Amino acid sequence: MNAAIELDDTDERIVELLRSDGRMAYRAIAAELGITEATVRTRVRRMEQSDAMRVVAVTDFRAAGYQMMLAVGLTVEGRAPLEVAEALARFPEVFSINVVIGSCDIETLVVAEDQAAMAELIFRRFAELPGVLRVSSSLAVDVLKNQPDSVPLPLYKTAEDPASSAGGGATSPVSAGSAGATRGAGKGAASPASVDSATGSGASVKPVLDDVDRRIVERLGEDARTSNRQIADEIGVTEGTVRSRIKRMQEERQIRITAVTNIDRYRGAAIAYVWVEVERSEPAPEVARQMAAMKEFGFVGLMMGRYDILGITMVRNTEHLARFVHKHVASLAGVRGTESSLGVNFVKHDYRMSRIVEQGRSL
Repeated sequence: MNAAIELDDTDERIVELLRSDGRMAYRAIAAELGITEATVRTRVRRMEQSDAMRVVAVTDFRAAGYQMMLAVGLTVEGRAPLEVAEALARFPEVFSINVVIGSCDIETLVVAEDQAAMAELIFRRFAELPGVLRVSSSLAVDVLKNQPDSVPLPLYKTAEDPASSAGGGATSPVSAGSAGATRGAGKGAASPASVDSATGSGASVKPVLDDVDRRIVERLGEDARTSNRQIADEIGVTEGTVRSRIKRMQEERQIRITAVTNIDRYRGAAIAYVWVEVERSEPAPEVARQMAAMKEFGFVGLMMGRYDILGITMVRNTEHLARFVHKHVASLAGVRGTESSLGVNFVKHDYRMSRIVEQGRSL
């Protein structure tokens, strides 16, 4: 682990500003913090080179052409869970994988273009992997909070990386979903009307990204502070095209440009999955809203499947997890029971794929 991931107060303040606006000018950051522009530039470069922080474009999975987000737990038999997790990491639809201690051996977050693609992924590609005994899936029907602020850097944390060590060469769900997402639609056309898994409504999802959008987003996913001129030169369009498309994608909340920090900066921290069952279906949204208001949770979703709600948080150890769940979650009105899994090996988290949420509600 690189010692440079230690951030001081000035680093933290720079990161906070870049979380709000990943392309904020060095001069503006310097003016906000009362330091020199050269100091800001040097500190940002140091944090990036040490893998303490990256500024990236996060894409809403609907804009990438996926209708569904699922949490999938896998029980493994006759094979090491880490080996199965490494095999799963090669699927571009799988953007988060953690080997855990709990009722399942592996917890994953995945996206699917439609119901047929979901069935193919879960019941064939997952189920037929050597060592997979059981697959338990839950569909996210509403994501109330999704803040990928602290993530593994690089994308893959195993010795057998399915991608380059820097993460920039990794296959992204944004590009992997392009063929199916635009199937039967013209360039830049909206995807067909369908049940929106993030809202439960029958409204059409937002227009998917076209080929030029995707190439811009792929470059921003590697380094979102790359200049518009450089991106334009690389993909063969004008600088004005890049500028206007980035602005449009941000305004339509198809992408968010933000800073992410290395989870390793929290010594010994682990990801925990907290599943919640409510007394009846009516209070589930209210319980989920209360969970989303807790700063400890980075993800909160209303689920259809294993339990009613999934919350993902970061804890120090099993004792910390138990105290947090008993004090803050199990005590909420309407909660019937909880089940938790503690991550022991964070194999992959592709921070480029998310659900862009504002003010505690999905959009």
